[in-house]
Amino acid sequence: MKKFIIRHPSLLTILAWPVLAILVLLAGCAGSPGRTSSEIDRRHQRYIQTNWLQMQDDIDDVLMIDRPSRLSEMFVR
Repeated sequence: MKKFIIRHPSLLTILAWPVLAILVLLAGCAGSPGRTSSEIDRRHQRYIQTNWLQMQDDIDDVLMIDRPSRLSEMFVR
């Protein structure tokens, strides 16, 4: 009867897979053939600006400063 030997992965293998996964994720946008790096940067800046404006709108809604006041401009005595 054969004995099955369970091989433990080496430390190099355990460390290599996460590093490889991170490199693949980070290099995802860098090599797109249809866009230059400046176009990608502009697109990222546009997304950041859009998200920032939406966040400001949400804060204005919560603080209720997005609508004009309904108070009278005239002094009432």
